[in-house]
Amino acid sequence: MITSSSHRQRLASFWYWHSIYWLSYLLIKFIHLSVLVPLQREQTWPYLWIYSLVTVLNILLTGLLGQCELFKQQPLTAQLRRLLLILVPWWVLMVLLRQYLVMNYASDMVQDVSSNLKYFLAFSLVLLPLAGWLAVFMLLKTNQLHFAGLVKQQQLAKQARQARLKVLRYQLNPHFMFNTLNALNALIVQRNGQDAEQLVQHLSIYLRHSLKNQHDEFIPLQQELDALTAYMAIQQVRFGDRLQLCWQQPEPLPDLHVPPLLLQPLAENAIQYSVAEVAGSLCLNIRIQLSDKQLQIILAQQGADAAAGWPEAQRPVNLVNLAERLQLLFGAAASLTLSHSKAGFYSQLNIATEALNDRSP
Repeated sequence: MITSSSHRQRLASFWYWHSIYWLSYLLIKFIHLSVLVPLQREQTWPYLWIYSLVTVLNILLTGLLGQCELFKQQPLTAQLRRLLLILVPWWVLMVLLRQYLVMNYASDMVQDVSSNLKYFLAFSLVLLPLAGWLAVFMLLKTNQLHFAGLVKQQQLAKQARQARLKVLRYQLNPHFMFNTLNALNALIVQRNGQDAEQLVQHLSIYLRHSLKNQHDEFIPLQQELDALTAYMAIQQVRFGDRLQLCWQQPEPLPDLHVPPLLLQPLAENAIQYSVAEVAGSLCLNIRIQLSDKQLQIILAQQGADAAAGWPEAQRPVNLVNLAERLQLLFGAAASLTLSHSKAGFYSQLNIATEALNDRSP
């Protein structure tokens, strides 16, 4: 669908090149006549006004014709046939007009030439500028169709990308909800009403965050950390004293915008592959660091590092989805490092600050 601004822009571009073409032709013709006619010892001005009249008529007809054809979404061959049906009769008419004016209002420079050859020359002289205009118009039309195709492809790619991002993002929630409801069920069975009430409150905060930002592609980093805090509070209700949190973040927190629910899959797997698999207590480090070039977020069990790595085929689905989200949003400007070993779960997320600044309002 062509917007009014795009319509005006294309129309202005057409008239610009249309005028440039015909004025350039008229300038070349004037120079040619100014040199050739005096050599024949004839007056130049009759030829100048005759060619000026023919050119003005060509400008008007081809301009209106081009403007009419410019926005028709049809194959180039069909438009070319339609243009030729109008331009060929117009060409013959302009030849007759040009010959009549030259023979009646200007002396004939080719008096010794046969009449058939005279008309052949007249046909050629009138045909060349019209054929040139037709070639220029078809070039503009081809470029317009190519550009429109590129724009449509970009729009479809953008829509597919946004749809894929939504799918990946909504796939993160069921894992969290399943574990949280299990924890709530356990507290109810144990008749631990106070902890169950706290868990529901934290869950309410977290879900409010998720629903509030479900249409936002980027949110302030502080909001994402608030959601992570609520999530970790839920897990602390679930695991009690076994889970200790060690927060390290700069003060004040940088004014950056990040994708919502970015940290939740990291936190979920940190819980699953650390606390859930260890009998005793442990400490999870949550570290946010900011340099001139990148934002670094680390969620890891104390003592764990990235040395062990994690086979690609064994990565959980939500971490695979997270990696795909980062690729769709940032490309090479973001990286995700994951590791799981005896030392525990380790995750490190790096995003170039330049990419985040570009997303900030």
